[in-house]
Amino acid sequence: FFVSTPPLLPLTMRVVTIAVAVSMIAGASAFGVAPASLTRSSNTAVFARLAEEDRSADQKEIVRMCDRWAEIRIYSDEEAKEKLSGEELEVYEAYHAKKIASVTKMTEIVNMMMKNVDPPRIKPKGKAQRKRDKWAATVAREALKAAAGNN
Repeated sequence: FFVSTPPLLPLTMRVVTIAVAVSMIAGASAFGVAPASLTRSSNTAVFARLAEEDRSADQKEIVRMCDRWAEIRIYSDEEAKEKLSGEELEVYEAYHAKKIASVTKMTEIVNMMMKNVDPPRIKPKGKAQRKRDKWAATVAREALKAAAGNN
């Protein structure tokens, strides 16, 4: 009367294996990093310059000064003294003095921070040193008692 049915175990194991694999893939993709955009795109034209014919005289002067400053600020100190004079040299020197001061200040801040990050290690006292310290304290205490007794 008992009819033999095919075992469900292999089918169940296959379904469980597939479910585990799919859940592992889904879990791994949850921690994935979105690919970075390789091109810099913008919805606005903030980074673009106006066409030459659309600029006013003031805008043309500003663009000329920006281009000139882009050339000037990469000069070394020697080049600046040779090639610049007057107001440009003063502006260059003020810019580089401010830049050097800020770098110096940041270096000091980093040095202070590094002292807290990696404090100096103090070597622990050994057993013999602790005994010498205890003996010195005992001798000092006895000397105080003797001095107090003599007064």
